[in-house]
Amino acid sequence: MGEPARTPIRKSEKRKVLLVEDSPAHLAVCEEAIRSLAPDYEVEATQTAGEALSKLEVEVFDVVVMDYNLPDMKGSDAVKTIHERAPDCPIIVITGVDSQELALAVLRNGASDYLPKLGEYYRFLPRTISTNLERARLQEQLREMYKRIEASSQEEALLNRLIVAIHSSLELDDVVDKAAQSLSDELRVSRTIICLLRDGGEHMRIARQVTRPQLEPISERSEIFSSYHDLLLDVGERRPLIIMREDTFALAQDVRADMLAYGIMSMVMVPLVYQGRLLGLLHLDQCDHVRLWTSGEINLLVRIANQLSIAVSQARLYKIVETQSKNIDKLTELCTQLNTVVSSTRELTERQESQEKVRVKLSTREIEVLRKVARGLSNREIAETLHITEGTTEVHVSRLRKKLSLSSRAALVRYAFENHLS
Repeated sequence: MGEPARTPIRKSEKRKVLLVEDSPAHLAVCEEAIRSLAPDYEVEATQTAGEALSKLEVEVFDVVVMDYNLPDMKGSDAVKTIHERAPDCPIIVITGVDSQELALAVLRNGASDYLPKLGEYYRFLPRTISTNLERARLQEQLREMYKRIEASSQEEALLNRLIVAIHSSLELDDVVDKAAQSLSDELRVSRTIICLLRDGGEHMRIARQVTRPQLEPISERSEIFSSYHDLLLDVGERRPLIIMREDTFALAQDVRADMLAYGIMSMVMVPLVYQGRLLGLLHLDQCDHVRLWTSGEINLLVRIANQLSIAVSQARLYKIVETQSKNIDKLTELCTQLNTVVSSTRELTERQESQEKVRVKLSTREIEVLRKVARGLSNREIAETLHITEGTTEVHVSRLRKKLSLSSRAALVRYAFENHLS
């Protein structure tokens, strides 16, 4: 196996210029021009591309000034190799050939500027170096800005995915399940645990735990959860807490035994708070390495914890509303049944009242005759049924019409039906 690549180091706080020139005369005038016109620059001189590459392996330079025609390497290859070795270092090529085609080729190979050796060209070197250093500084700022924007964009995309997962249900079990699983998948941690306070707010319970295979789940009786809960209550600061196994502050020492037992190298815990009320906590840990949680990750977890707190509160409110709605449905059903009973009772009462009114007007024998009339029996059939004479039956029918102010036998039948005497 070859030797591991060495990381270049900066040996001076001054701006460092690597000057590569095989001609001693040109090397001397260029070095003198840089030192005299730009005394804040530190110059190191070499005469070959190989020496320059060796220096770039161990030192950091701010700019490289090189002759295009070096004795040990073709100009285009030298520019390419130096650019590959130090991609962020500006390369200024000087050459005795003033050619537009050559200038374009040099720039395409990785150089940042081109200076022909015409007249007292070396007097322009300090200004050219300063210009390229400033350009490199601006490019570095743009790269850093782009990295920050890209990182922020990735964090927002991750946050949006997690928010969608968390708010995709109003069932509490679904909310904590999706939140824990999504955090585990997205952040690639060893364990993701969501703890919620029991009714009354005195004890933490594990609502959901996602643990990698081969790892032991953490018990909700662990000192890890109770100690952090006590800290939140005692200190009053509901802030995230990061603990490494080797930390020496009081709480880290209190939970170290559990961290060792569960193989935790580092962990982070974030409180779940909604409208000033503590609901629980979010726990993530890493067992395969000491994870140094970045400020961006902590900020993301805080925002996720806020969204999870809202989702948990909404799910609990939905459960209350759903229970009340079911109770209202049951009450409505009972009211409907009660109305049915009341209606039946009213109908029975009206029927009994109607019958009582009829009994007041009619004798028992007249009611019997009326019922037979309502059934469509003739006077003879009524007489035979009641064992009376047909003449007596005619008298009863006549009295019925008179008492009830009815003019016909059909009217008697209708009256009987209306008064439930049929």
